[in-house]
Amino acid sequence: MTLRRVFNPLEELFRLQKELERLTGVGMVSTENTERDFEKYLKWIMPVEMYETPTELVVKIELPGVKKEDVDVSIRDNYLVVRAEKKQEQEENKEHVHVVERVFGKFERVIPIPTDVDIDNAKASFKEGILEIRFPKRSATKEKKITIE
Repeated sequence: MTLRRVFNPLEELFRLQKELERLTGVGMVSTENTERDFEKYLKWIMPVEMYETPTELVVKIELPGVKKEDVDVSIRDNYLVVRAEKKQEQEENKEHVHVVERVFGKFERVIPIPTDVDIDNAKASFKEGILEIRFPKRSATKEKKITIE
């Protein structure tokens, strides 16, 4: 009987990190808690979906457990900057905690904008943990026929 191993992307990242350390002789892990910190970071990376239509660029970002008032969106140079804070609920009397995998705190994601957009007319909405930002494309990205004289 053959046992199948379940693919774990985090485990694969650590394997690659250790292989890089072995090849370069430079240790990337400076403390014992780095694996845990890295695992926490990966759990709250703000997954992004970005796509273009003929008239606009649409960016959708998952922010589960975050309230609308705890999200800040800005444009800096040619980058979309999203800052969010996931606040911890009121502490309960927890005598026997078995697992704590939830992550709380302030997070930031900087996303390059791949096309020329009109940032002055951007619109953002937040519904059910999904932040959606719609940027109209500038007219320069539309095709225009030029007459040859």
